[in-house]
Order: sequence, then C-alpha cells, then structure tokens
Amino acid sequence: MRKKLILMTSLIMTLSILSGCSKEKAVETVSKVSNDKKYISPYTGETVDEKTSRNIPFMAIIENSNDARPQSGLVDADIVYETMAEGGIPRFIALFQKNTPEKIGPIRSARAYFLNISREYNLPFAHCGYSEEAENMIKNDNLMTLNEFTYTGFYWRDKERKAPHNLYTSAKRLREAISNRGYTDRATNKPKFNKDFWLSDNSSKASSILLILNKYYSTSYTYRDGKYYKSMNEEASLNKDDKRPIAVTNVVVQATNIKLQKDNQHLDIALVGEGTGYVFSNGRYTKMTWSRKDIASPTILKDEKGLDIPLNPGNTWWHIIDKSNPVEIK
Repeated sequence: MRKKLILMTSLIMTLSILSGCSKEKAVETVSKVSNDKKYISPYTGETVDEKTSRNIPFMAIIENSNDARPQSGLVDADIVYETMAEGGIPRFIALFQKNTPEKIGPIRSARAYFLNISREYNLPFAHCGYSEEAENMIKNDNLMTLNEFTYTGFYWRDKERKAPHNLYTSAKRLREAISNRGYTDRATNKPKFNKDFWLSDNSSKASSILLILNKYYSTSYTYRDGKYYKSMNEEASLNKDDKRPIAVTNVVVQATNIKLQKDNQHLDIALVGEGTGYVFSNGRYTKMTWSRKDIASPTILKDEKGLDIPLNPGNTWWHIIDKSNPVEIK
C-alpha cells in the first residue's frame, strides 16, 4: 500500500512539473507573439511602431500658387490629392497619419470637391475659410471642419511670406484640436496595398510622367531609386524648410469631368460615377477604370480585366484631371 502511495505521489509531482513547464512555454509563446505583432500604417501600408500606428489622421487643404511654393509638409503626407481650383490654379488636400510634420501649409480655403474627397475617408480637415457652397456643405452635413476662423490658436502666420500665402499649422496642433473636438476614431475607408502586384512584369514601363493641366501649369515625375520625383513647371518640388524632394511611391491619375459652374468662377468636379486613368508604381504603370458609388464610398480602381489594383506600400500622389488633359508617359 505504501509503495502505491509513493508511486501516486511521484506521478502527481511529475504531472505538476510538466503542467508548470507547459504554462511557462505558453506564457513565452504569448509574449513572443505580442512582441512580434506588426503595426501597419493605414494609409501607406508600411510597417510602423505601435506609437506611430496610434497617430490621429487628418487632412489639410494646401495652396499651390506660385507664391505658395515651395510648400511645407507635403513631403510627409501619406496621400496628396491634387486638382484644379479657381483661375486655373492647382490646389492640394493632403492626408497625414504616419508622420508628424512640424509645419504644414500654406493653408487655404475649402471647396466642395475637397470636402467630397475628405468624406471618402471621413476625416477632419484643416482650412481657412470656404466658398459659399463648401460652407453650406459643412453646416448642413455637420462635417469635421478645423477652420482657422474658429481654431485661431492652432495656426500661425509666417512673417517670411505675405498674406494670404503665409498661414501654417502643424500635425501636433491639429491633433490637439481634433482631440478637443471629439473627432477621433471616425475614419472609415482605407486603401488596399499589395507589394507583389507591382513586382510582376504584367504592366508597362514608365520612367517619366507628364501632366499638362493648362497653358500655365504642368507637373511631372521622373522615376529613379524606386521613387517618382515630382516637379512643377519643370522645377523640382522640395520641402520649404529642409529642401527634401517630394518622392512618391504611387502616382494615380484619375480622369473625370471638370467644368465651370454657372457663376463662371467655381468648379464642378465629378467624383462619383466612373471613369478611366492610370496607376504608376515601381517604374511601371497600368491603365485603370475608377468607380465610386456615392460620396461616402471609396474610389475603387480596377484593371482592364476587372481586377482590383492595389497600391504599393508607401506614399501616394493622386491627380484628379479633366478628361481633356493630356498624359504623356515614357
């Protein structure tokens, strides 16, 4: 009887030790999985650290007249949309999440089509004033405005430039304003990314891109070292404060209808519906068709076979042009 008791005690102790070892291994495994967790930037598709992944996203409307160049902060944007504003002068709405630039601008007024771009992502947007149409949209649809008229303390004027080309802000200040306003955690649509798509030889080569938007303005890209380097009117685009060049992983060209409204001043830009265009990355390009179901839906890009076109992980410059604008690819 005593021998049986000793054997049973020994077995229980062995099982206890094995159980303890299993628990320790399980804890080690969970810890390893936790330490190996990857965080992805939602608007560039790149791997980032946990702190960066928690950055509050926002958009900012930035001027692009001659007096506004070179701009500040565009080099750090995840996605930049470029299209025409009034008077044949281009303007940007830039999306920031991954980076935290200390200076963004010059900030300018909102237009209805920029608001409709921001609504695709459901993000707050920085601006200074608005057209009457944009003002009505903001009020009627309760959009997430960060208007300088209201948030004066989150912007400043740069004495090196003359008004109205000297209004600036920063990612830190805007994120503070967004938190104060309760605009966090509302973002919806995010782009799709797939690096492998752009490693194949199915697309055509594109070492240079030229967009002629009118007789006063053209913009171009030259591919080297895995990036498309941007120029405007044949002058290299640089960040004002440290001279970093604007180098882009993806270039999207979306062709649509752009026309004057009845006042012969403001523009109508068709962002809902469908059309054609191009997507460039990794020194190659593919023709695409774009579609957008409604103003709250994402813009879907598909190739000639009807398959989704993902972006290459990295930053993106997205041009919205009129169907009549020529696109030269070499």
